[in-house]
Amino acid sequence: MGNYTLDRMKKTLVILLVFCFVLSVTAASASAADNSNYVKNKDGYKAGYDKGYKDGKKQGEKDCQQYGKGEILKKIPGPFNKFSWTTDYKERYNKGYGDGYIDGYSHNRYDCLKK
Repeated sequence: MGNYTLDRMKKTLVILLVFCFVLSVTAASASAADNSNYVKNKDGYKAGYDKGYKDGKKQGEKDCQQYGKGEILKKIPGPFNKFSWTTDYKERYNKGYGDGYIDGYSHNRYDCLKK
């Protein structure tokens, strides 16, 4: 009787170990897939940031010439999005554009205020 219980416990332990192994392999592959999306989205953020910085700097220059030292940034314009972009890319691009626009605008306005 004791031998039967020991065999049953061994089988149960083996099943649990196999389950844990399968679970860890699945989690590892899922996290690897998330990293590949992050790299693509990171490219979208950088592209949006660069374009936003350029546009913000240009608008900051115009505002400096037209309004001088007064603060007038009311709204950040929305960037142009291509239909071929994925949803994740668009979200990261728009976020990067907004951040870049503020940085470019602020940098140029700061230079204007120093004059």
